[in-house]
Amino acid sequence: YTKNFYDILQARIFIKHRQYDQAKELFNGKLAKYLEDPAQAKALAGALKIAINSVYGLTSAKFDNPFRDKRNKDNIVAKRGALFMVNLKHEVQNRGYTVAHIKTDSIKIPNADNDIIQFVMDYGRMYGYNFEHEATYERMCLITKADYVARYMDAGEAEKMYGYVPSDLRDHGGEWTETGDWFMDKYLFKTLFTHEDITLEDMYEVNSVTTALYLDMNEDLSGGDHNYIFVGKCGAFCPVLPGSGGGLLVRQNGEKFDSANGAKGYRWKEYEVVKKLGLEDQVDRSYYEARTAAAKAEIEKYIPYELFVSKEPLSPWEVR
Repeated sequence: YTKNFYDILQARIFIKHRQYDQAKELFNGKLAKYLEDPAQAKALAGALKIAINSVYGLTSAKFDNPFRDKRNKDNIVAKRGALFMVNLKHEVQNRGYTVAHIKTDSIKIPNADNDIIQFVMDYGRMYGYNFEHEATYERMCLITKADYVARYMDAGEAEKMYGYVPSDLRDHGGEWTETGDWFMDKYLFKTLFTHEDITLEDMYEVNSVTTALYLDMNEDLSGGDHNYIFVGKCGAFCPVLPGSGGGLLVRQNGEKFDSANGAKGYRWKEYEVVKKLGLEDQVDRSYYEARTAAAKAEIEKYIPYELFVSKEPLSPWEVR
């Protein structure tokens, strides 16, 4: 399986770099039919990434599997990579640059120029790692070590600056992007950044538990009475306005029923019911407006929101 795994890795790299002809030659041409359409090619690259990451995860799994070496007591692959990234951070700082963010396999350097980008590439190769200048952000707001929102630089501007276009800018130049839980909410992201139309698909929540989920249809019952309707261990739900026939979303906890994660204070209907019956006007948008206001307030701890989303020049750039 080693050759197969290597080919999976190569296929993802070829697709990412749009080298479709090389990718078509792998696996006896089995991938070729997925590489005629750019959207399908992108989906294939995502599928290959899942396979690659799964193998990496299995190397340090607690259970026995073909990818796990019992001698690997403390996940040496991850430890080596982490130590390398710490070294890289210090080397970049020693050269007078700021390291705004660094994690498992990426480094973000404000005001990165070709010199420091090339240094990162060369330093990685010394240890067997291949870096790629993936993106340049025209602006970026880092909330936590795992959460940020940013706008990509225009592809043409990046080409003037570097002499080439970083890979992510080929398709996403000038667009907003998010990483982490803070800005993943579609309603929030559209409202604060992209200003696209809000649809029903932006206003539902997926909830899952190991026991069971119920809707407590108690709105018209006397205080303290309950009418629990079983909905399963996992489901998609829309917050709905009071008086529109929604129920409290609860999870079974032994003999008790507790509010499901993130559901407290609102009433809910199953998304498929809302969609099928055309009940979008019943959705309680205050649920999403509260999240949006909280995210906006978080941004404003660092920079005025209106300035952040404006077209005025800001300087945080990224090399990844």
